[in-house]
Amino acid sequence: MNKLGKKLSISISIAIVVIFSISILLTQYFLPKYNLYKSKENLKQITSKIEKMDKNKFDRSREAIENKYGITIVYVPVNNNIDQLNGTVSTQLYKSGITLNRFWITNETLQSLAEGKKVNVLYDQGKLKSSFLASFIQKDNMLILVGSSIVHFSDIAQIVNEFNLYMLLFSITLIVVLVWILSKKITTPLKELKDVSEDISNLKFETVHIKTNDEIEDLANSINVMSDKLHMAHDELKRKNKNLKIVMSDLTHELKTPLSLIKAYCIGIKDGLDDGTYLDMIVKQTDNISDLIGELLDFTKMERDEINSTTFNLTDLFHTCLETYKIEIETKKIKVTSSNLHGQPPFYVVADKDKIEMVLSNLISNAIKYTEDDRIEIEWMELEQEIVFQIKNGTNINQTEGLEQIWEPFYVLEASRNKKTSGTGLGLAIVKTILNRHHFNHGVSISNNQIQFYIYFKKASIN
Repeated sequence: MNKLGKKLSISISIAIVVIFSISILLTQYFLPKYNLYKSKENLKQITSKIEKMDKNKFDRSREAIENKYGITIVYVPVNNNIDQLNGTVSTQLYKSGITLNRFWITNETLQSLAEGKKVNVLYDQGKLKSSFLASFIQKDNMLILVGSSIVHFSDIAQIVNEFNLYMLLFSITLIVVLVWILSKKITTPLKELKDVSEDISNLKFETVHIKTNDEIEDLANSINVMSDKLHMAHDELKRKNKNLKIVMSDLTHELKTPLSLIKAYCIGIKDGLDDGTYLDMIVKQTDNISDLIGELLDFTKMERDEINSTTFNLTDLFHTCLETYKIEIETKKIKVTSSNLHGQPPFYVVADKDKIEMVLSNLISNAIKYTEDDRIEIEWMELEQEIVFQIKNGTNINQTEGLEQIWEPFYVLEASRNKKTSGTGLGLAIVKTILNRHHFNHGVSISNNQIQFYIYFKKASIN
């Protein structure tokens, strides 16, 4: 038997033994006394009723009282001759079917009755295994005896206790069998849960299938959900660690290249090889390093910055951001089209204007940098409670698997890490962090050689 079964068996068996022991003790010592007490109380009530009756009513009711309460009533005139009195009473009892081998009314009894007291006497009949309980009262110079036969309860108690002992042994045996079956039913699924928990602790994210229709099944379902979520989180962590290693390698290269150039130009200046452009190149490389560090700092502090929401015109903000890139757009001869905007009223939203400006600038900058067909398409759509913003540009990337991960820090779509198609992977991570903190729905998709980013801005109530 398993540990749980042993504990249950021992605990329940001890409880049963204690209960039966108390029952045996009560039956042996308390129940006989209680039975005698109840018999005395019964006779006391009957004698009280008789005392309140007159002689004629008593004569008429005597037989009915005997039949109702299962007692014997005899009455004789009070006689100073004690022997004659005892003989008369014994004869009356014999006529009523009561034969006593030990019965005697004493002078003390008569004296107490003469004083108006009730007298109760228990006559033990020895080998007959019974006793006769008699209650005496004196009424109208008549001695009235109200009696009841009482079987010796000790013999009955002994038989009952012997039966209880057999029941105790049977109960303990039955309990052990039932507990063994029940504990096996309980511990079998618990052992499965224990094994699965050990597997999970060893990063083996297994699940268990238990059908018990109780709390154990609920626990199994919770462990299965936990296992699945831990599995997903573990895979996610491994993927992020892998991407982090790749990006750290790339960032190292990003920093190493300009530092190497700066060092080379400094040596050139020292050796007198400067043709007048070395300082400009050093400044340019320093700016590149500063921009990279700035992007890293922007990302790390984005989660800590407070959201200072205000109501502003979203379309005006977008055009302001687009105007910033006007020279770059014209230089690269990129065609920017905006549909569903002309003739529409201004779109007002409630958000942190500076952070939304960062979002729009990042999306516009990405579109300009990565467009493959020198086209950028902007679309606006007004819904009942939201403003939908979409920005599209041509792409040569056809993969859709893992596309949603493009928002995550350090993730890049292309393994080659070509700067033309990837970058450091921080810009869109900043965008995602800002939009998540605003609780704005957003996403990305690739279709017909175009990559599309969309954002659902919540409309502001303008009165």
